[in-house]
Amino acid sequence: MRENESGSTSSVYITDKENSWIPANVLSRDEGTATVTVSYHPFDSNERKQKTVKLADYPSNILPLQNVNENGILMDMPDMVDLPYLHEPAILFNLKARHEKKMPYTRVGDIVIALNPFQWIGGLYSEEMRHLYSDKLVWNASADGDAKSHVAPHVYETSSLAFRGLACDGLDQSILVSGESGAGKTETVKILMSHMASIQSRDSDTDGATGMNNVVRRVVESNPLLEAFGNAKTVRNDNSSRFGKYTQLQFDVEDRTTAQFSGRAVPHCLLAGSYCDTYLLEKSRVVGHEPAERTYHIFYQLLSASADMKKKWWGAGLSGKGFDDFNYVGNTSTLKIEGQSDAEKCDKTVEILSLIGVNDEKLTTLMRAVCAVLQLGNITFAPDPENSDNSIISSTDELQKLADLMGISLDDLTTALLCRTVVAGKEVYSVPMNASAAKDGCDAFAKEIYQQIFDWLVKVINEATCAESNYEDIKDVEEFGIIGLLDIFGFESFKVNRFEQLTINYANEKLQQKYTLDIFRSVQDEYEMEGIELGDVTFSDNAHVLSLVEGRMGIISVLNEECVRPKGNDVSFVSKIKTLNKDTGCLIVDRLHRPTEFAIEHYAGAVKYDASNFVQKNTDLLPTDLINCACKSSNELINTELKAAADARPNIGGGRKKSIQTVGEKFKAALSVLMANISKTKTRYVRCIKPNPEKEPLKTNLKSSVEQLRCAGVVAAVTVSRVAFPNRLTHETTFERFYCLLQESIDSSMEEEKKESSDSREKVEFLLSKLLKKKEFKNDGGVTVKGFECGKTRVYFRAGSLEHLETERMLALGILASAVQKIVRGFFAKSIFLRVKQTVIETQAKARQTIDRKFFLKCRSAVTTLQCFARCTSAFSSLLRLRSNYAACQIQTRWRTFRSVVMLTQYREATILIQKIARGAYQRPVYKELLKEAEAEAKLNSKLQALQRRLADAEMKWLRAEKEKAIVEKKVAGMVPSEEAITTVEDVEKTTAPPILQQQALIDESGKMLEYLRKEVFSLKTKNYALRAENTELRETNYHLQEHGDTITASFGALKQHTNHLSKTNMKLRVGETSHKKEIAELRKKMNANKFSEMSEVPKLKEEMRKKDALHKAEMDALRADLSKARLEHITEKHATKREYESSLVKQSALTQLNLSVLDQGELWDHTAYAAAGLHKKGGKQKEANSEFSTFKNGNKSKKGKFEKVGQSKNKKANIANRSWSHKVTVAPAPIPHSTSHSSLSSAVVDLPPKPAEKKSLSSLSKARSSKPPKPASKPPQAPLSSSLSKASAGSIPNQKRPSSSFSNAKSKPPSSLSAKSSLAKAKFPLGTSSLSKASSKK
Repeated sequence: MRENESGSTSSVYITDKENSWIPANVLSRDEGTATVTVSYHPFDSNERKQKTVKLADYPSNILPLQNVNENGILMDMPDMVDLPYLHEPAILFNLKARHEKKMPYTRVGDIVIALNPFQWIGGLYSEEMRHLYSDKLVWNASADGDAKSHVAPHVYETSSLAFRGLACDGLDQSILVSGESGAGKTETVKILMSHMASIQSRDSDTDGATGMNNVVRRVVESNPLLEAFGNAKTVRNDNSSRFGKYTQLQFDVEDRTTAQFSGRAVPHCLLAGSYCDTYLLEKSRVVGHEPAERTYHIFYQLLSASADMKKKWWGAGLSGKGFDDFNYVGNTSTLKIEGQSDAEKCDKTVEILSLIGVNDEKLTTLMRAVCAVLQLGNITFAPDPENSDNSIISSTDELQKLADLMGISLDDLTTALLCRTVVAGKEVYSVPMNASAAKDGCDAFAKEIYQQIFDWLVKVINEATCAESNYEDIKDVEEFGIIGLLDIFGFESFKVNRFEQLTINYANEKLQQKYTLDIFRSVQDEYEMEGIELGDVTFSDNAHVLSLVEGRMGIISVLNEECVRPKGNDVSFVSKIKTLNKDTGCLIVDRLHRPTEFAIEHYAGAVKYDASNFVQKNTDLLPTDLINCACKSSNELINTELKAAADARPNIGGGRKKSIQTVGEKFKAALSVLMANISKTKTRYVRCIKPNPEKEPLKTNLKSSVEQLRCAGVVAAVTVSRVAFPNRLTHETTFERFYCLLQESIDSSMEEEKKESSDSREKVEFLLSKLLKKKEFKNDGGVTVKGFECGKTRVYFRAGSLEHLETERMLALGILASAVQKIVRGFFAKSIFLRVKQTVIETQAKARQTIDRKFFLKCRSAVTTLQCFARCTSAFSSLLRLRSNYAACQIQTRWRTFRSVVMLTQYREATILIQKIARGAYQRPVYKELLKEAEAEAKLNSKLQALQRRLADAEMKWLRAEKEKAIVEKKVAGMVPSEEAITTVEDVEKTTAPPILQQQALIDESGKMLEYLRKEVFSLKTKNYALRAENTELRETNYHLQEHGDTITASFGALKQHTNHLSKTNMKLRVGETSHKKEIAELRKKMNANKFSEMSEVPKLKEEMRKKDALHKAEMDALRADLSKARLEHITEKHATKREYESSLVKQSALTQLNLSVLDQGELWDHTAYAAAGLHKKGGKQKEANSEFSTFKNGNKSKKGKFEKVGQSKNKKANIANRSWSHKVTVAPAPIPHSTSHSSLSSAVVDLPPKPAEKKSLSSLSKARSSKPPKPASKPPQAPLSSSLSKASAGSIPNQKRPSSSFSNAKSKPPSSLSAKSSLAKAKFPLGTSSLSKASSKK
């Protein structure tokens, strides 16, 4: 059995000092121990260690199992009730897994466990999420099953269910939020309140909804105001609540019958107001705090306010003052809380105070009261020099400021701080105090004032938010529905626990009792729903702890007795507790405890308390002198509140000291009222957990988390829920997991017992009845009790039953695993053998290869030596041939360059001439057309002028004719005489002539005149008709001219529009040019910056280049020396053949000249480009050839000197041209006598001086070439010119059979220089390029 178990594994949890619980895998089990493998830091590491654990340290001697799936992966459930194994480590690791996945909320039944994520998770609190939970759980809740199963765990779930429970069921609700400092209790309460306010906002169309907006805002904004006066920074939390509060949200709930009558499934439930009760304000923080902590936020906000606010509240007392100026505040490194500074928080606090009606004078009174608390901390005391038992106030300036601030006379304030009034019978004594007692009294005075300020603020908030004073429809409401939110301290256990921790833990014990009862009720409901009888279930209750604290002889009663007993002290108090409760099991008595120490076994663990100052803190009486002094204050808040506190205080001098109500009694009474209110409601729980003390996101400290789970009562709740049946599984999971343990088929076995078909529940029940037969036992009544109970949906296992099944399953799987392992081991062994065999074969092959390779290398070395000698011989001959080819190419290059320059000049002149002719031929027809148009236009203008003149003449003639006609008509009218004239004429005729003759003459003259006038009128009419016809023609001509003018005008308009378009385009281009200029300027700046950065590296690079140049120069000198020696040897060997070269020189020169004359223009350009490119492409392999060529060049220069002496005057210009043309290439500078071909060649290359343009192009070509090769160390013997020329031409005609081989090689290169020059020609002569190419092609 042990052997089979060792081969199998089972996932369990074991305890650990550092992490509380860690996962492990069981290797083997003995009777009292188990061997497991554990991985540390992190848990999923591959490095695992074995460990032996004692089973007696675990409940029922059983290791808690992990919740893993078939693949061994840990399962995480949103509802931990669904976990197969629900225990403390299962809860812990389920929360850890969900927290690492950014899922901070998990539920256990109706309890929501919230891990503080220490970051805002996107979408977790969005409007969509709020509406989702309100729709799923309130407005559209599913009637079938549990509505929570349709949504993920969330704090919105609790608020939605509470709202629906109040609206639909009519039950008051309570939500209890607990956790340690920094777990997120306050933030959770704010989230709950804001969500419930958003839920009720859907009923905003009801009556009175418009007037509720301010009330809802006051309710929601009251939390930050209480945080300012009641929260402080602690070691664990930057915004820790130092008081407990129970906020009752008041709702106007519609009657369900009315809602159903109106057709609404969910009645209206409107937030009408709220009421807040506070508990246990930590007054000691007012006068002192730890160095890493802070006092209440309001003090820092007050000192960080603006200068105007400070001046308004206290003038010079706050102006220019900081944290260090007040002893109660002190210096702090924390300047922001939740991302906001104290100044911003101050503005927010003032805004909220104005919202609840605290502004102007009220605000000033409140802030001056807070300033009085701060100023009390600056009062210092010293022993009286005359009497050391008395004291004096050493800080008189601060005392004067305090007196002015509180509005109390200086003498009254001094007396109240230094003396105490003692009443003995009917006599009253004033007793001076020493410095320590006076300081304690001053601190107590400050704490009491702050307590009254806080209580007054809570009262003001309640007046501003309570429904009784602010709800408009108060008359229509009989009773408000309540949803209470309890935000109170979690269970606390520190190194030193004092009176505050005792009261806090007492409250948590009370809440835990209620919590345990609620869990037990939920377990009962679950078992009833599953159809299982619960029976008698016993679970741990904390009634004995509550009896120890609040019983008749409990801690509070004994402490109250010590407070009223004369000379009551803390040591006597502890002694009485231990004596009166020695039989109580929860009181821990240890001999090592000090006289003031005692311990209590709470539900979350043992806590040791230090009872020092218990009596003083429980009494908490402020001396009457200070109360009377405060009643004299001009500050209305201090005066009114402390006077009310003095009136409520019992008469100490009346002889009944037992009538004093201590802090313990007050808290006990308040806690009883709180529990009574909570017991009337449906309670829901939110347990807040702080995952790690460092407040880092996605990190879980297992030890601190499990301690908080214990303190929150989650583990105790699980214990209660699983006390009868610790483990549970669904039917499907049980059947799939343990079916392998049954030897026979379940269907055949069931057919034998029951013929009819059965469901999954019956199959599971039959399976477990067979497998858990050993776990059956008989109770006291003789009834057989099975090891399991089969419910409707789950199987509930009793203690040890599921572990037994898991052990059997582990053994069965171990047997199968052994068979699989046998096959796998055989496969591995065979694979190893084959690999070893293959390795041996490869090793032998390598050895043979090494031997053969050594022999091959030796043979190859010998062959390489022979090949090297042969290649050297061949290379030397190739070198000689290359030298000859190079010399011939240089000569050809000079000749072709000269010819090309001449041809270029001719082509340029011809091109210019052709361009002139082409331009003339192109412009003459244009000129003729323009001339014809000018003549036609002149003719048209002359015709138009003639017509205009004729029209003017016709008009003048017509006017004249009209005038003449008028004159004639006048004359005709004047020929008819009047009666007087006739009488006159008759008288004259009577006197002068006979009347008949005169009359006849007048008639004849008149007839002639009329005939003349008729002719003139006819002729004038004829002319008029002609002029009218001519006028009509002129008008038609004018109309055509106007049409032509309109056409011209339209064309001009189109041209104008085109001009405007071009102007706009030009403007855009200018704008683009400006932007490009700016970009160029920026690029120049960047380039200058880069240049500056590069210039800093230039000296380093130059230094490296100098070193490399020096090294290279030394290597070149050595190579030159070796090359000179080789040349000398070569010249010595070839001296015998020198005469043969001289004899063949004439023939080779003639052939070279013949080749030069045959080459065409394209070859010249090709060879020129190839020669230029060859000068630029000299690489490392040509260094030796260059050095040889420089030697050849130097030899030619020496020859050149000799020839210059012979023909210096004749060839002076040719020598100057030769020096300007050649920079690296050496050409014979003077004509060679005794040879016609040599003379013609030298005259072609040298005698023609270059033109200025040619000089420029040649100088640029010489600059583009590489630098002149260095001179060798030692010059070889000077050879005659004929031998040099023969050597230079030997490469072009190696065997006197292929005289044009060098030219053919040159023609194979691409004419890059030709294309460049053709592009240059196109740029210079744009109109004549085509004609130039045509001319060149014709030639």
